[in-house]
This record gives sequence, C-alpha cells and structure tokens, in this order.
Amino acid sequence: MFPLVRGISILKDAFPDAFAEGRVDFDLLRELLGEAADDDRRERYHLTWNGKSHARRIAEAPPVGELRPCPDESIDWGTTRNLLIEGDNLEVLKLLQKQYRARVKMIYIDPPYNTGNDFMYRDDFRDSVANYLQLTGQADGNGRRPPADAETSGRYHTDWLNMMYPRLWLARNLLRDDGVIFISIGDTELANLRIICDELFGEENCLGCVARVAKKTSNKGTHFAPSKDYVLVYARRAECVAPFKDVVDPAYASRFTGRDGRGRYATVGLYQAALDPRPNQRYWIACPDGSLAIPPGEVFPDEATDGAQVKPASRLDRVWRWSRESYLNKKHLLVFKKSARSPLLTPDGSPSKWNVYTKYYLEDRLNDGIRPRDYLDDITNDLGTAALKSLGLNDFFEFAKPPELVRRMMQWVSGKDGLYLDFFAGSGTTAQAVLEQNAEDGGNRRFILVQLPEPCPRDSVAAQNGCHTIADICKERVRRVAARLRDGRAPDAALDLGYRVFKLDAGNAREVK
Repeated sequence: MFPLVRGISILKDAFPDAFAEGRVDFDLLRELLGEAADDDRRERYHLTWNGKSHARRIAEAPPVGELRPCPDESIDWGTTRNLLIEGDNLEVLKLLQKQYRARVKMIYIDPPYNTGNDFMYRDDFRDSVANYLQLTGQADGNGRRPPADAETSGRYHTDWLNMMYPRLWLARNLLRDDGVIFISIGDTELANLRIICDELFGEENCLGCVARVAKKTSNKGTHFAPSKDYVLVYARRAECVAPFKDVVDPAYASRFTGRDGRGRYATVGLYQAALDPRPNQRYWIACPDGSLAIPPGEVFPDEATDGAQVKPASRLDRVWRWSRESYLNKKHLLVFKKSARSPLLTPDGSPSKWNVYTKYYLEDRLNDGIRPRDYLDDITNDLGTAALKSLGLNDFFEFAKPPELVRRMMQWVSGKDGLYLDFFAGSGTTAQAVLEQNAEDGGNRRFILVQLPEPCPRDSVAAQNGCHTIADICKERVRRVAARLRDGRAPDAALDLGYRVFKLDAGNAREVK
C-alpha cells in the first residue's frame, strides 16, 4: 500500500490541478502527461473558460527565445547576482526553469487587476522582443500602444485568465519546497484568481488572503469608494513553511511596562467573558489577602479552598483561561490588582476586591514572533508614490506598490538570504525592498525582476526624461536606489547593489546564472 500512496503523493505534487475534492481527474491527468484531449470535452470542476486547455499547452511548450546579456546597461556586471530581465514574462519564466527550478524563496507579483484598460497580453511568442509588441498588437509601427478595451472583446475574464494561468503554472515550479508566492489583486478577479491558484498550487497550500487598505481619501466609485485590495498567499508545500512572524513595533513593545528578574512583561486578564465554559477551568484562586476568587456563575466548588474546582452547569458559569493544572503549575506568573469593579466573586457571592492577571514577556514575543494579521491598514498606496518621489521619479509611474509592503512580506517569511522573484516588476518596487532590507539587516537576499519593455507615452514625464519603456523606469529606479544606499558606505561593504540586465531575443535559449 505504501508505494501506491507514495506514487499518488508524487503525482499530486507534480500535477495538483488534476486532483480535486479527494479524487483524480484522469482525463486531465492524461492531458497533462501529454495525451491530446478532446477539445469538446467538459472541463473539470472548479473553473472553466474558453482557452484553458490552450493555456496549459502554452505553459508546457518549450521556450523559443534566449536571454541576451547587456553589460553596458548593468551595474557591477562581473560581481552582482541580481538580474533584471526585459521581455515577456511568459517566455522568460520558461527560460528560468532550467537554472532556477525549485530555488526561489519568495515570489511577489502585482499583475494587472483587469479593470478593463490595464493589460493586453497575447501569448503566441514567435519572434524577438524587438518586434514582440508590434506583432501582438501592443504597439503600432511607431511604438504607440493602442487603448485596451477588454470589455468590448466579449472575453473580459477569459483573456485575463488565459494570461495568468500559464504564468502561475510556471511560477509554481520555481518555488522551493518552503517557497511562498504573494499576489496582489483587486475585487474584479479575486474569486477567479483564488480558484486557479487552488488548482495550480493545491487548496491545502493556501496560506491566507490578506486585505489591505490601499487608500483612505478617495471618493470615487458609484455605490462605494474603492479603498482596498488583497494579497493572496500560497505555498509550494504548506507543511514546509515555518509560521509567519511579524515584526514587534515600538508601539507594541511599549506595552511591556512591568519588569521582574526575567525581563519586561505585560499582563492579560486570566478571566475573560468571551471564553466558552470548560470542565476543568472553574476553580477558586487564593488572593494575596487570603480571600478566594472565581469567575461569575451559579455553581461553586464544594470546598472553599485554593484550587478546588467545579464543573460548569451552564454557559452562565464562567471560567478562567487556564485549566486547574496550569494554574497550579504557573502561579508564579499571576499578578493581582485591587479593583472596586472586579467581576470576580467570593465564596459568599459578593464581588471580589481583586482582579487576576497573567504575565507574558517581551523576550518571548520577540523570539516567537507575532502572527501577522490578515488585514493591513498601515501600508497605503501613497507610500508607493512617496518612494518614487524620494528618488526624483515623480509622475514616472502610476500605482506603484509601496516597498514597505514587500518588505513586510519578506519579514513574514523570515531569513536574510534567498532568491526573490517579481515577474510583473513594473517600476521595480521589489528590487528596492530587497536592497533596502539587505542594507538594514546585513542580509544576502537576491532578486530577479522581469518586465515587459512596454512603451511609455511619448509625451509622458518618463519618456521626456529618457525612460521610453516601463523596463527603463525599472532600471533607473533600481540604479537610483543603489546609488542612495552606496552613499556613506565603505567601498568594500559586503552589499550587492548591482544588477545584470538581460533582454529577451530570438534564438536558442541561453543559460543564465
């Protein structure tokens, strides 16, 4: 039986989208293994759209391009291990498979939210990146991009799904066993994205969905003013990912005002009204003056002695947070505070003069970390705008994500090394986050950015300042971040502030290290 179970486990790891609700979709599995599928057959349960099978075949098709090195556009070509790649990310992801398969620690992407005018991908790469935009209709012969109108094509969600599906398929292969992908997304495609990620990564590998307040002052919208987006989080193998740890900020640390021989501590009530009754959590506690205290209720222990317990008879009989056994073993962690409004009762049913609290130590929270909330309200989009402004890139790029958002995710996954990938790089937020985090904690993280050389409008601020494509903006931003971090540092400081530029071109695939 064990070889069979092991074989199924291997298949599930290799083809998670062929497994759903505890069953194997053998038709899909045959297709994934290379057997042609009937175009007319019904797609499996979860999410079906026109072109899904074709999207799979695109992902599995071998690459037809190569990555051409561009030392003249790079910084520290001979020593840096960071990569900045210009080209269509689908083709680049294929080229990265050989060298970087199962090596990426974290992926962050901010793909198009599909608002009707923010993307236009046609995945049928046949020629060099020099004419890629023109061949796919993203630019005319003069390099101008026509306005996108996904809604009038009649394939509003379908086009977006066909664009995302093969890229996520390939991205999964690049993650380490303990690797994690974070995907920013808006309301329009959140539901669809979650379904296809459940298929590609496995529903059991979904680590959560984080809601983020993106803006607080907008009054746009018809019925609601849009103020949020989301970050979907998936693991390559959830069982290999350590619990996330959030940073302990100074405001939180300031709560630890008590101090004893072990260190700084804060207190929390041992009785809390929201607790559900438990059989071994209603008992007497002896207070400093010798009196006894117990949470509110209608039944009391037969004996009026410390530790004597009674089983709650109904939900009216409240309980302590600790079991009786925990109380007897951890009395040294109790703190008693006198109170004229204590909810606790004495043996004669009158209010106690005491409240009972337990200590928890700052050192423990620093070591264990604090679980991050699945809600962020302190990293709004204006921080992204401010980051560009601080680099002198005002109005070069719209809707840049804040570097603080990516740095927060990096802190969640912990560690000071590893490879970080962003294949919708935009203005280069992820690179800035990696470089700044390394500068702050002495880390050795590396990045790979992939960005389509999509033309900027000729009358744009970016184009007028020499950045004619989005990829140009990305390179310029990373260059300025590196220059700022170099200021005041020793020349031999062990901090990789360079990047090697490669451009997607026609020809045989070339290995990139």
